Amino acid sequence: MLSRYQLLQALFFQAVLILPIVSVAQAASMSDGSRLYAPCIVCHQPKAWGSPDGLIPNLAGQQKRYLAKQLAAFRSGARIDSAMQVVTAHSTLNDEKNIVVLADYLSDLDANPRPVNGSGEHLRVGQELYTRICAACHGADGRGEQDNHAPRIAGQHYPYLRRQIEEAADLHKDLAPPEMTSALRGMRNQEKDRLADYISRLAKSEPLLDSDRRDGSGAH
Repeated sequence: MLSRYQLLQALFFQAVLILPIVSVAQAASMSDGSRLYAPCIVCHQPKAWGSPDGLIPNLAGQQKRYLAKQLAAFRSGARIDSAMQVVTAHSTLNDEKNIVVLADYLSDLDANPRPVNGSGEHLRVGQELYTRICAACHGADGRGEQDNHAPRIAGQHYPYLRRQIEEAADLHKDLAPPEMTSALRGMRNQEKDRLADYISRLAKSEPLLDSDRRDGSGAH
């Protein structure tokens, strides 16, 4: 039986086949950024908030330089994902200016206000891990740094973060700082769960979570 992620990928490939028949008039009515984003909607959704189950990431509000770098990495094959490689192989992304336009468009969108979270247990552990491993590059608020190409991870979906922690340590070790991948590789699964859950909650308006309470409300 296909997983939800596999089904979304199948829908994506169907959409790619349909795109060439979109009328010129319709394409002309769209901004350059939204037109370039059109092939991505089937997986990342119209507002670029990712899939409802949190397996496909929120792209809205992401750091623009990071987005441009990742698009180039998918295109070159340095980062592997079948759907993303189909998208980035399109001739429109041969032009680096279009990559920049698409990255600018996505970075200007409002991030998903209700990302998928984890269980809410042991968030103090997640906060401690985040402070020790992630904050130096991604910032205390998790919003990333444009100058050093560090992505925004605050408020990203928990399921996607959990998978990326594994992939940053293994599959994408050449794309991430060695000190980060080394730290992630040495973490236990429970620690990875708590770190991903904490990060998924960082975009909320309340102060940083520092409680082990299940509801994650913390003592403020």
